[in-house]
Amino acid sequence: MSTSKITGTNVLAFIKSTGEVSPVFANKAREIFADHGISDPTEDEWYDADDYLDALFAFVDEVGEMSVQQAGREMVRVNEPIMETDSIDDGMETFAAQHKGTHKNWDYESDGRVEYEQISPTAYRISTTGGYRHPEALLRGASQEVVIQTSDASHVDIEETEPQPDEVHAFELHW
Repeated sequence: MSTSKITGTNVLAFIKSTGEVSPVFANKAREIFADHGISDPTEDEWYDADDYLDALFAFVDEVGEMSVQQAGREMVRVNEPIMETDSIDDGMETFAAQHKGTHKNWDYESDGRVEYEQISPTAYRISTTGGYRHPEALLRGASQEVVIQTSDASHVDIEETEPQPDEVHAFELHW
């Protein structure tokens, strides 16, 4: 087990967001978390990050990347602090700050982090560095929805891009 922890708020947000995609998915998420040692999660409890991440990847294997990407979008839609921002940068900064607040003993060099960069007036490049271990599909959906909710974009396309040598994942958002 790692020393890194994830707050129950993250677990519950994931379950809630999967339920927005399908009530069956919420039940499946609860079952998978329980199989990975996270039964009856509560907001104020901390859970082993490896158990949490293993459960997320098991969920991806069970329901597929597109459903997890949609769950990432739903996580942003129910996130009041992000929904209250009025620019993409503010939305991305809020997203990053929340990540820090919901992870304990998280070493951003070994456990990874998300970086974002505006590359044109209608495009952002999102990348992950270090040992980033969250499902990329979840990040894709969340990043896509941050742009939709904090700009005048009604649709955001995700374009593959080659990660730099120090990156785990990289993609661009265009609208």
